[in-house]
Amino acid sequence: MLPQQQCDPDPEPSEVTLRPAMPRDAELLCFWRSEPAVRRFQPLNDLPSSQLRSDLAHQRISDLYKSRGDKYQWIIELAGQPAGWITLVIGNWEHGLAEVGYALSTPFQRRGIMKRAITLLVDELFATTAIERVEARCALENVGSQRVLESVGFAREGLLRSYFRLRGKRVDNYLYARLKPQTGS
Repeated sequence: MLPQQQCDPDPEPSEVTLRPAMPRDAELLCFWRSEPAVRRFQPLNDLPSSQLRSDLAHQRISDLYKSRGDKYQWIIELAGQPAGWITLVIGNWEHGLAEVGYALSTPFQRRGIMKRAITLLVDELFATTAIERVEARCALENVGSQRVLESVGFAREGLLRSYFRLRGKRVDNYLYARLKPQTGS
């Protein structure tokens, strides 16, 4: 088991950074994915660290900038300390569609860290890749995630009824999306 993480209150936005996830992060991801507060609204599969390590070993962030590949993960850091992760899944390169998923370890939640992390990632994607639409989904009961998405420019577009199974029951989700700003016509 990993040691309890300590964190400073009220981070400065400049203290929140992203780095590509690496195979050495597999144990940390397993630990985070097991936290009850992380699993509360998400149907996270119990993946062995060996599988996560293998998946991360095959990830090539450089492919993202060449409009190739289908899944990428980043570690969110607060002042250099790992705090959570973001996953980007490419739905369709031809149409510039992607979906983002994210979570913070329990001690880092409710502190504004995810707002900064999502902003960093989506702004970078729109500036340097062919992605033009980023979607996110969250359970109706996950008010915190809804606030994060709305605060960083995602618009709620719809209700996905009975979207996934969580602890034996079907859960509705909201669909959110943020579009790449259009430059002059």
